[in-house]
Amino acid sequence: MSLDSRLERILAGKPKPVLDAVAASRLLLHSAAYLERRVNEALVPFALHMKEYLALNLLVDAVHEPLRPSSLSVSLNATRTQVTRLLDGMEQRGLLVRSADAQDRRSLQLLLTPDGAALLARAMPVVQAVYLEIWSSIGEAATHQMQQQLRRVHDRLQTMDVTAATEA
Repeated sequence: MSLDSRLERILAGKPKPVLDAVAASRLLLHSAAYLERRVNEALVPFALHMKEYLALNLLVDAVHEPLRPSSLSVSLNATRTQVTRLLDGMEQRGLLVRSADAQDRRSLQLLLTPDGAALLARAMPVVQAVYLEIWSSIGEAATHQMQQQLRRVHDRLQTMDVTAATEA
């Protein structure tokens, strides 16, 4: 059964605002999964998956302020256990090193290795080409508008999340 036919069944007789909100939400979730799958396929020649690629991107951007595993966990929307496993594998492959923070020895900082930087430099154009290919289906102006609209949705969800956390 297709996504559209499932949505039609679930939303039959519902008011248009509900129908549009549910359909947009389901399409966003399905699109994100397809996009991640496509990026993962493009990263196969580099022996990377999307979370590793994103981690490398965050590490290369952490030149002035070292990245900590807890920050990586938030950025990747992953649990500490998931980030620990991710970092273990990346460290074993020589893509990053973990070291004690000079100012707080209880804390770890993550540093990109030259091999990690080189791998990222090779993978980045391939991933960017995937993003451009996907979004070319709606054009540059619509992509910009979509980015702004998704930012508003993201900000709303983030505000709701923070409010719920403070009320708990």
